[in-house]
Amino acid sequence: MKSQSARGACLAILLASLASTAWCQDAGLPNLLPLPPLAAPDGASVVSRAATTDALWGQADPSPAPQVGDIDVPLPSIMGPDYTDAMKGGYDGSYTSAAPSGGPHNHYIYANALIMTHVKQGGFVTAVDSATGNAALAFNQAGFNNIWNGGLEIGTGWCFGCNCNRAIELVYWGLWPATTTATARGSLNSTLDFSGLDYNGAAAAPLFQNALVQQIQYGFTFNSVEANLVGNSSCGGPFGCGMCGCCNGRGGSPWGFGWVGGFRYINFSEQFLYRSDTTDGFFNGDPTEINYRMSLNNNLYGFQFGGGLSYCVTNRLTAYTIAKFGIYDNHVTQFQTVYGTQGTAMINTGAAAGQDFVVRSTDNVFATAGQFDLGGRWAINNSWSVNFGYRVLGLSGVAISEVNAVRSNFQNTAAIASQQTTGSFILHGGYIGATYCW
Repeated sequence: MKSQSARGACLAILLASLASTAWCQDAGLPNLLPLPPLAAPDGASVVSRAATTDALWGQADPSPAPQVGDIDVPLPSIMGPDYTDAMKGGYDGSYTSAAPSGGPHNHYIYANALIMTHVKQGGFVTAVDSATGNAALAFNQAGFNNIWNGGLEIGTGWCFGCNCNRAIELVYWGLWPATTTATARGSLNSTLDFSGLDYNGAAAAPLFQNALVQQIQYGFTFNSVEANLVGNSSCGGPFGCGMCGCCNGRGGSPWGFGWVGGFRYINFSEQFLYRSDTTDGFFNGDPTEINYRMSLNNNLYGFQFGGGLSYCVTNRLTAYTIAKFGIYDNHVTQFQTVYGTQGTAMINTGAAAGQDFVVRSTDNVFATAGQFDLGGRWAINNSWSVNFGYRVLGLSGVAISEVNAVRSNFQNTAAIASQQTTGSFILHGGYIGATYCW
C-alpha cells in the first residue's frame, strides 16, 4: 500500500510540474539553444518570456505581449576588420601594389629586334697598283669587317611543371641579307692567277691585268631555329615563364638559375664576287668585263645544351646571362664559276681541259657552335617585360670565302671541289624587344 501510495504521489507531482510554466523560465543559467535578444538598448522588452514559453510549449492561449513602438535593433556585424583584411589578401591589414613575381603563367611569346656584325677570319689582297705594287683592293678585315645587319628574333613556349618552371619552346632568329662593296680604280693587276682559263676564245688572265676598275662584293646570311626544353630553379631563372613578372616572392634569394637543351638548325651562307674591266671605269656589261663568283652554304644540324643565371638588381630589373654550346653535322654546298656576258670561262689545260669552269660540290663535316647572351629585363607588370642585351655567336668547322677562294690552278677542279671547312665565323651585336606571358 505504501509503495502504491508513493508511486501515485510521484505521478501527481510530475503531472503538476508539466502543467507549470516554470520549466521554461530563464534562470540566468547558460542555454544551449540561442534565443533572440530579450531587451532593446533602452531596456524595452522585445519578446516576452511568456511568449517564448508559449512558442515552445504550444499553449492554447498565448500570453499577451506588451505593445511597444518600433525599435531598431542593431544586428551584429560580420564585415569586421579581419574580414576586410582577408579580402585584401592579408590578415595583418597590409596591402602591396607591387606586381606579382611572374606567375603562374602557362604560355609566353617574345620578339626582339637585332643589329649585328661579324668578325672576318684573315683575308687576302686581290689587286695591286701596277705601277707601285702597293695593295689597291683587298678582301680583308679593314674593308669587310663591319657589315652591320638588322634582324629579328621571335620565340614562344608552353610552361608546365611545379610553378610552371619548365617549358617547351621554339625560337627563330636571323639577319637580313646584306652586301658590302669595295671598288678600286686606276691601273690594277690581280693577285689571282687565272692562267688556267680561257674566256671568249682568248686567255682569261689578261682581263684581270691592267684593269681600269676592279670590285669585290661580299654578303652573308644567317638563320637559326631551335626546339628546346628549358627549366628554372625554384627561386627563378632566365628561361621560360620566368621572363615575366617582378622579383618579389622568390624565397628571399635574388639569384636564379636555369638550364636548356634541345635541337638546333643553323644556316649560314656567303656570297663572293670579284669583277674586273679593262676598257672603262664602269661595270655596264661590256664584253671585256669578267667575273669570278663563289657561293658557300653551310647547313648545321645538331643538339645543344647550356645554362643561365639571373639576378634581381631591383624588384623590377633582372640581369641575366645565358650560354649555349652545340655539336653539329654540317652539310656544305659550294658553287664556283668564272663568267661574263660572253659566256662561261673554259678550262684550257689538265684533265678537265675543254670543260666549263663550273664547280659544284657537297660534303658533310663536324662543326660546333657557341652562343653567349648578357642582358636584362624590366618588368612592366606581371605579364609584360622589356628585353635588352648583347649577343655573341661563334661557328667553327664551316666553309667561308677567304678560305675557299681560289688563288691559282683554276684547272684543278678536283682540289677546288674539296671544300675547306676549317673556317670560323663570329657574329656579335645587340637586341631589344618585349616578352608577354599569359
